[in-house]
Amino acid sequence: MYFEDYVIGQIFDKEIEPAILTEEDIIENAGKYDPRDIHCDKNLAKKSRFKGIISSGIFSIMTFWSKWVKTGIDSDGMICGVSIEKAKWLKPVYPNVKYDIKVKIVNKKIRKENIDGFVTYQMIVENPEKDLVLDFIVTGLVKCRND
Repeated sequence: MYFEDYVIGQIFDKEIEPAILTEEDIIENAGKYDPRDIHCDKNLAKKSRFKGIISSGIFSIMTFWSKWVKTGIDSDGMICGVSIEKAKWLKPVYPNVKYDIKVKIVNKKIRKENIDGFVTYQMIVENPEKDLVLDFIVTGLVKCRND
């Protein structure tokens, strides 16, 4: 998709594969980048309020966002990310749970006529109970079709 193709309010959900984080992936990532007990120590995590291992918030975002990128929907026009407006972790992300992902287009603004513009995406992630787990809003720089 190019800048002109995006419509504010447009929702992508059927195109995005659900995500499942394994306990091994969570622990490996945490060991390198966020070595808190709730992310990498099974015994101590069991004693926490979460009653087990949970994913680091940033690792969760990266995992969920990768499912959007792998659709290829924005591959032709995407230049780069430019900002994170909001990242809210509303529920813990547990291993071996299937999380559903939606991406909604919430804003767009031309930067340079016929060259590029900003597209703002809202990623919404839900657990199997349909509880909102993650609400993430980012803006990317996207090429115009005529660029």
